[in-house]
Amino acid sequence: MQELSERTSVAITVDGRDVEVDSGLTILSALQKEGFDVPALCNDVRLERANGNCGLCVVEVGETHREVKSCITPVEAGMVIQTRSATIDAYRKVRVEQLLCDHNADCEPPCQQTCPAHIDIQRYLALVADGNFEAAVRVIKDRNPFPSACGRVCPHACEAQCRRNLVDSAVAINNVKRFAADWDLGREQPWLPTVARPTGKRMAIIGAGPSGLSAAFYAAAAGHEVTVFEAMPHPGGMMRYGIPEYRLPKAVLDAEIATITALGVRIICNKALGTHLHLEDLQHDFDAVYLAIGSWTATPMNLPGENSEGVWTGIGYLREVTKGTDPAPGDSVVVVGGGNTAIDCARTAVRRGAKKVVLLYRRTRDEMPAQPHEVVDAEAEGVELRFLAAPTSIVRDDGGLVLRCMEMVLGEPDRSGRRRPVPVEGSDFAIKASLIIGAIGQSTNTQFLYNDLPVRLNKWGDIEIDGSTMEASESKVFAGGDCVTGPATVIEAVAAGRRAAWAMDQFVTKGYVRGEPASYNCSRGSLEDLPRDEFEARPTLLRHEMPAESVTERLTDFREVELGYTAADARAEAARCMKCGCKERFVCDLRQVATKASVTYVEPLHVRPHSLIVRDHPFIIRDHNKCISCGRCVAACAEIEGPAVLAFQFRGGQLRVGTHDGRPLIETDCVSCGQCVTACPCGALDYVRERPEVFHAINDPTKVVVGFVAPAPRSVIAAQYGKTPEEASPFVAGLMRAIGFDKVFDFSFAADLTIMEETTEFLNRVSAGGVMPQFTSCCPGWVNLVEKRYPELIPHLSSCKSPQQMMGTTVKTHFAQTYGISLDDLYVVSIVPCLAKRYEAARPEFATDGIRDVDAVVTTSEFIEMMNMVRLDPKQIQPDRFDDPYSRVTGAGVIFGASGGVAEAALRMAVEKLTGEAHPEHLEFQAVRGLQGIKDATITAGGKTVRVAVISGLGNAEPLVERVVAGEDVGYDLIEIMACPGGCIDGAGNPAPAKVGELRQRTEVLFDIDRASKYRRSQDNPDIQRLYDDFYGEPNSEKAHHLLHTTYQPYSEKAAVPVTMPIN
Repeated sequence: MQELSERTSVAITVDGRDVEVDSGLTILSALQKEGFDVPALCNDVRLERANGNCGLCVVEVGETHREVKSCITPVEAGMVIQTRSATIDAYRKVRVEQLLCDHNADCEPPCQQTCPAHIDIQRYLALVADGNFEAAVRVIKDRNPFPSACGRVCPHACEAQCRRNLVDSAVAINNVKRFAADWDLGREQPWLPTVARPTGKRMAIIGAGPSGLSAAFYAAAAGHEVTVFEAMPHPGGMMRYGIPEYRLPKAVLDAEIATITALGVRIICNKALGTHLHLEDLQHDFDAVYLAIGSWTATPMNLPGENSEGVWTGIGYLREVTKGTDPAPGDSVVVVGGGNTAIDCARTAVRRGAKKVVLLYRRTRDEMPAQPHEVVDAEAEGVELRFLAAPTSIVRDDGGLVLRCMEMVLGEPDRSGRRRPVPVEGSDFAIKASLIIGAIGQSTNTQFLYNDLPVRLNKWGDIEIDGSTMEASESKVFAGGDCVTGPATVIEAVAAGRRAAWAMDQFVTKGYVRGEPASYNCSRGSLEDLPRDEFEARPTLLRHEMPAESVTERLTDFREVELGYTAADARAEAARCMKCGCKERFVCDLRQVATKASVTYVEPLHVRPHSLIVRDHPFIIRDHNKCISCGRCVAACAEIEGPAVLAFQFRGGQLRVGTHDGRPLIETDCVSCGQCVTACPCGALDYVRERPEVFHAINDPTKVVVGFVAPAPRSVIAAQYGKTPEEASPFVAGLMRAIGFDKVFDFSFAADLTIMEETTEFLNRVSAGGVMPQFTSCCPGWVNLVEKRYPELIPHLSSCKSPQQMMGTTVKTHFAQTYGISLDDLYVVSIVPCLAKRYEAARPEFATDGIRDVDAVVTTSEFIEMMNMVRLDPKQIQPDRFDDPYSRVTGAGVIFGASGGVAEAALRMAVEKLTGEAHPEHLEFQAVRGLQGIKDATITAGGKTVRVAVISGLGNAEPLVERVVAGEDVGYDLIEIMACPGGCIDGAGNPAPAKVGELRQRTEVLFDIDRASKYRRSQDNPDIQRLYDDFYGEPNSEKAHHLLHTTYQPYSEKAAVPVTMPIN
């Protein structure tokens, strides 16, 4: 393991800067420690030497610009190093593209890639499924301030690309979004983003439609002063005046607009550009101007008689209905068109009392651009659909209007891709009507520009912009939405508004605009590209239909037709999501490297290999389709942990990682540590999360959810969020409370309890001549190895349960009885640095009558994921204390997280018991501390000598273990073994250390907490003493033995997957 010891520093030059770095390291480790960004995918700082096969860490050294792999080249004094050059950048890009050539996976899910606003759909579905509705709203509003409106009117192209279509039917994404948004609006105070500090910059937005108001929302949140000018009497644009009440109630729209004005946005209505405002004045008075004027000019039908009384445009008719000044429909209404506006006009005319409504469309139903379910609803409401017919003229006589038409047939496709309608000669017919509505399209009215700034237009009369920066041809002027694209959807306008806010923010704060950065996105392809057999085995889950008013009830007024999901329906529907996007997409090293190298996904010319995901372990998953053969998992198993059960396999032209003998992973000597998962840089190795079950319990009002956190996670979290050792425990307690735990306990309490039991057991063995040496049993990875590879060693293991299981047992017995809580209502969660703890918690001996002592195990990394998912702001966390009756802990319990901590804590108690005295000098045993793989110490106290060995890393333990198995006296009485190098601070449930020295820093946090602790010996903990007095009696009592001790058995394949383990 590369670690810092007594090293000197050397002077080198990096990218023209003189820097001091630690000697004895590789160039890569030295530079990364100093903050230089050098990409690498095959390097793990815990290894003595990287294999160097990714090739990305190449740097230039010396005047000759010699290219070397920095991960294997030692740093030397006087080196001149260049980390970036045109040659290096080009090489890295090509190398990343080579690594990605067979990467057959999705970074982001297809639904997100299809969404015009690029909303993280997979994440908000997961949050709704978990019951975290506010967090779901926050995710949605990252990119859409109108989720309630869009939940009603969005055409949801995302659902067309949903992979669930290959199983049964698409997830009802839009319906779930609407539920979350309506839930938020129904609260006394809907969620609002935190507004940044005022920038002093002023922005003018012309148009209070979806694009303009979205731009206002995000610009205001960024701290800018925003004024919106609107020509109509009320804000909302087409959402108010172009969408009927039965689809989008005005009360819902007003509530969402209120969340925008709550950010300080000022909306001034009845102010039209060209009449009351001039662009030139706005350009002078504001720092940026956004044109979001929409497309309000109806496309004429160009028919003789079109200007007759009783002939309306679609948007004009809907606008007058909204204002309450629409004409009486009479007996017969004819609507011309096949889009959503045409359908809206037809259904509105029905509600306004028309006895007959005919919709005329010149193509077939299949070509209609309107949403299919709207067409179905229109038919159900009595609208007569007449296809392959087009109007030719309008005549008004004493009997009213007559629409003359011709029948059509479909010819060749036009530029829209739809087949062109061709008139059928001699097929003329006529329809009598009291009202005719032409709804065939809209365009942008830019007449205001004739006497104003010469903003450039395109050939269709829309405003021309730079697509990457949203800038129009005039300085300070930006444009987006329908006035740029032509008539589009609300969600497309929203997306343009958010992008415009981002661009204007750059412009007013930096003076220039660069295109919005885009992350690399690999893709498996469209639905047609995917192998069908992959989806055949998935169980069918029926889609939850949207509740709606019956047809007879909805025709007499404009009440909303679709009623919305219940919370139960929304959660169940969201749970149908198959989570196609990679779980690692936010932190994937491969994706980050590809993004920095400006690699863009291009569909390969060759066929990428595809294989089914391997689930041969209770919770570890191998996806060969993502593997880049970097070898880090193989090295982690062999060199970091030690069992060496993984190996490369070459099959079918693909280099894969499998087990060394081809057996299922769980049947090998795999100890379930998860170091292979932590080492993987590309998501090819992953583990099953228990987060959903935890959130379900937290959001279940009938459950009392207890969480307890081990020492090592707080050292990682403290480092990640810049907390001192003194702040670490209160900060973590505050985080747990904010996530929703009802009771928060400190795992260190159970470590104290373990020391009481294990040290007593050890002293009893010493005095009674029991099996020696005694091995610790706190580490489940170590216990797994003993049961699988060295069953002869089982009598040497301490019979004590691990701190996790002691805490679980104590909570499920003492705590439940003390507070009168039924076990059916009690849910216990352990937050640990170790994946093997997940296997341990599911062992049958820890699940009496099928009820587990610990219901769920969450790793440090998973806990951080939970924080991020529910959008906890670490700056807003209120420090808290751990709860009674287990609130007080000792420094001895805290140092359990570091290698040697168990032995040192045991010695603190053993020496006192042997001598009968508590000496201050018997508190710190430096010989057993540190990151070395093997340490030992000899302690003499009370006339007795105790010989202690401390080993971390199973590979380091094997030589000594084999000697014990052979019957040799190895010279030790107590042997602490931790599976992971450095102990729990390097457990695979923690993020892997990114820099040399990081593990030492984690260790120091724990020892700093120990030194500052009021109590430093486990036996001095008043809460431990009270627990024995009130419940357990004394250490190793009959009751303590029954509840706090266990037995171990040689491994059996039949019991390889515990029955209480969630299904992988």
